[in-house]
Amino acid sequence: MDLLKLILEITLPVIIVMSAVWGFFKLFYRFKSKFLLITNCQLLHKNIWKDICEEHNIKTNGEQDHAFRPVVLLPQSLKKYSDIKSGKKAILECINVHNEKNLKIVVEVYWITENMKEWSKINHPVFSLILRRYFGIERPMYQDEKKAKGNWVKVKHHIKNLDALNRKLDKNYLQWAVSDKYTYRYFNPTTGIYSPKPEPDSYIEYCGLSIVLRKYSFLHIEKDRD
Repeated sequence: MDLLKLILEITLPVIIVMSAVWGFFKLFYRFKSKFLLITNCQLLHKNIWKDICEEHNIKTNGEQDHAFRPVVLLPQSLKKYSDIKSGKKAILECINVHNEKNLKIVVEVYWITENMKEWSKINHPVFSLILRRYFGIERPMYQDEKKAKGNWVKVKHHIKNLDALNRKLDKNYLQWAVSDKYTYRYFNPTTGIYSPKPEPDSYIEYCGLSIVLRKYSFLHIEKDRD
């Protein structure tokens, strides 16, 4: 009896510690492995943001809230790759292929639901303006227009459903600069048709990104690389 008691006193704490360690690493691995690799992103405009706010009861802060709020919209086609719930925070991380430090930012995620049939043809995540600028995908053009040469390419975009937060060419078009690391095209979210030209109902889509979206968690520990 004493021997059995001794064995329990020794083995039980060991089992508890091993179970706790196993549970931690299982949870940590599950957190780290649940990610979505984003290779294309589309532009968040006022019309879709209005519908998203109505669908998810989002409280906004001014007319330009959609531009300066770190928001990612996800289409239903990506449900099998991510289980982040609408309104939850997530980590958006741009993978730097040149072995420099990756850029990371905390974002809000909302799903484009099946009820929003007008946007059902969207197949890629939608980024707000502040995210596109933060990751260096695009930049505004004002007095430093000449600097758009080199690593930047000028693009023209129809102003429909956009705020005038970039250079205004005329009453119909805005202009900004896009990093030459990426290609781009114009996409009509209602018809699902791509076009090389900036049509009134088409919005720019950036291609060739390496951005990871993963759940936000207290287990997400930042570690600087050497």
